[in-house]
Amino acid sequence: MISAGDLSPIRSKNKAITALLPYVIWKGQDGQHKVFDVCLHAARASKNEEFLWYYIRHLPIDRLLNGGSPVSIKQAFILMSPHLAWRWDIGGHDWVQVWAAAASAVPYTDEISQSVADALLYIASNTSLQSHIPPNMWSWLRKSPLLPPVSAGRSWGSGLGVMKIVQGLGDIEILTAYLLLVLSEWESPATCLMCTLIRDHFSGIRVGYHRNKLLQHLDHVLGQLRLDLEYLQQHVPWIEEDNIQWRQGQYGELREVLLEVDKEATELLICEPSRLFILFGILNSHHS
Repeated sequence: MISAGDLSPIRSKNKAITALLPYVIWKGQDGQHKVFDVCLHAARASKNEEFLWYYIRHLPIDRLLNGGSPVSIKQAFILMSPHLAWRWDIGGHDWVQVWAAAASAVPYTDEISQSVADALLYIASNTSLQSHIPPNMWSWLRKSPLLPPVSAGRSWGSGLGVMKIVQGLGDIEILTAYLLLVLSEWESPATCLMCTLIRDHFSGIRVGYHRNKLLQHLDHVLGQLRLDLEYLQQHVPWIEEDNIQWRQGQYGELREVLLEVDKEATELLICEPSRLFILFGILNSHHS
């Protein structure tokens, strides 16, 4: 069923899997991971950002995640967290605290890091939950691999609200990591907002490394958008040729803005020695 091309049979099981989730998470501590793996694979294969039914908020999952609960239970919750309906306030701010504590208690893997970053951006898109995110959670963005093609974190976390939070951190590394996660061939960027962000934070000679990193990423995205439509539809079945052409133009515009600020920084760098030389000459003339 999970490998089937028709997504309807998978999506129709979301309520049953949601009801089973506390049980399968609990059984995971006994080494019985197969049922949980099936549920997780179903959630991912559904290509549904909110596969787990929002009535999950009535289930006692938070009770499974007390301070003394096994690491396996916390890992299971983290892996499922991107598929929770956070915009429905599922468990409120208590669940955010439980989620953050679980993330800090499990061993690092790329899969865990990706799940944390995905859920973090999704949670942050809910204005009622934003203030309950511990500040140290934003450092997870720097660790995460690229998000999967269907990602609630990228879909909901690329908006103005989350963007302002990340900019407000004043950390260019986290801001760069954020852009690498939300700028993707799978989503159309908020072009005007992103252009302004690039000009505000990626101008000048001190951020050349981050500017180059972002430029490489945009080149990668544009390269992906030039691939065959059939390839892209294997990951996101509803993507169309019009979507691709539109995104090529949008990401091309972001690339042009980035090249503009890079050129300005290069010119400033070239002019800087000349300015110092002139200043040095003026100082010498005063002394002589």
